[in-house]
Amino acid sequence: MLEALFQECNNKWAQVKNSKKHAFRFFTLATIASDGSPHLRTVVLRDFNPKDISFTMYTDSRSQKLQELHQDKRAQLLFYDPKQMLQIIVSVVLLENVNEDKIYNEIPEQSKKDYSSMITPGSEIKSPDKLRFNFSKGYFSKLIFKAETIEYLRLKRPNHLRAFFKIEDNWKGTFLVP
Repeated sequence: MLEALFQECNNKWAQVKNSKKHAFRFFTLATIASDGSPHLRTVVLRDFNPKDISFTMYTDSRSQKLQELHQDKRAQLLFYDPKQMLQIIVSVVLLENVNEDKIYNEIPEQSKKDYSSMITPGSEIKSPDKLRFNFSKGYFSKLIFKAETIEYLRLKRPNHLRAFFKIEDNWKGTFLVP
């Protein structure tokens, strides 16, 4: 049964690429600030590699999350499917931070706005209407995270299911008390 739970996780992440409405498409990324406090934000899963259990997302290279990841490469990903009452927490480490001009140039013009504001993300502005963009100068970064642990929790009757998997144990897994 543990192997089936682990495979379920992989299948769900793999399905995201082909389904823009998949519950795991948007997930929460947690990083650690320089003062030790956690910072959470919603991001988009762009790719998943089942061979090495790695996750790809895109961000503005000037973002706070990237600054935090330069200080501490550890992070957590929280996936939640409310219909299935399924929560998966993945502890990851940043493998790559690559400026990908090729990907940036191929994304739709409207999406380029996410990576080309003339002002750094998180800066104070007087009005969203005043924000300007420089599409020729993108600040696009592709981040790839590799999983180290996976915690699976499904709330159901008669028994909730909770399991923990870690790369050190070749992803064999153990059950936990929910």
